[in-house]
Amino acid sequence: MGEILTTADLRARGVHAKKIQKLIREGKLYRVDRGVYTTRRPEGELLLRALQRARPHLVFTGRTAWELRRNRSIYVPTTALVGRDRSRHGSRYLRLIRGRSGTTELLDGIRLADPLRTAMDMPGNRQLEAVTYLEGEYEGRDGRDRLKKALAAYERVPAGMRVLVDKAAVGGDSDTERVLFRALRAQGIVMEQNKTVGDYRRDGVHEKSKVIVEMNGYEYHRGRGVMVRDYWKANDAVIRGYTHLTYSDSCIDMHLDEVVAQIEAVIRGRAQPCGPVWGWHRMYEQPD
Repeated sequence: MGEILTTADLRARGVHAKKIQKLIREGKLYRVDRGVYTTRRPEGELLLRALQRARPHLVFTGRTAWELRRNRSIYVPTTALVGRDRSRHGSRYLRLIRGRSGTTELLDGIRLADPLRTAMDMPGNRQLEAVTYLEGEYEGRDGRDRLKKALAAYERVPAGMRVLVDKAAVGGDSDTERVLFRALRAQGIVMEQNKTVGDYRRDGVHEKSKVIVEMNGYEYHRGRGVMVRDYWKANDAVIRGYTHLTYSDSCIDMHLDEVVAQIEAVIRGRAQPCGPVWGWHRMYEQPD
């Protein structure tokens, strides 16, 4: 992987200034930051470790933290946070942002910002990735609680962070759910995901209009026991006074706009029948 060496390390080996410059010219040593070198081209985790060695206070964020957590190639220059009392002087390998993360974590010795700060510091042209990243980090039935705790670590939630949180459909169990509930959020409709109503956990609940939305993927919901549960779960919602809407994963994949429009119309109180599904759903155009 290559070594990370400081000027003091090199001097201890008898390598002084002129020799250091000679090794750099020969491509046997690479200067990463002031007083810190690598014996191999500084890329990926080696680069991050070398920068962390040079500046222990760094907290990597944005695209850099996202790439490391997703096992992606590390784009250069890397992005890191520094305190307001620190210099913002970066380098060819490092771009610095003044600010703080609510919490940080060490990933194999590399300090990373929390997912909220990481998402906020993503490039402007990668905002959809930032939103989907938050959805993945705060998925599942405890996602909303974990997100609330993460936000509480900030004395003041930055406006840019709040915008991303408002767009993210957190608490879902599947990509299909996140796609739908994110699209509804874009229309100003916020569903509470993974909310318990009665004895059952519901995919999405709009409590004000008493509308429940469920998504049933074919692979999981085709079992006899699952089907029986789904039917009684839907009946329970109706008995409790909710309008119960159910869609397949194919509906979301093929007719997202139509699904969103129908849910919005039901919530707004202006829904109309849409005709027999076999007359327009693209599923019926597929070969058996």
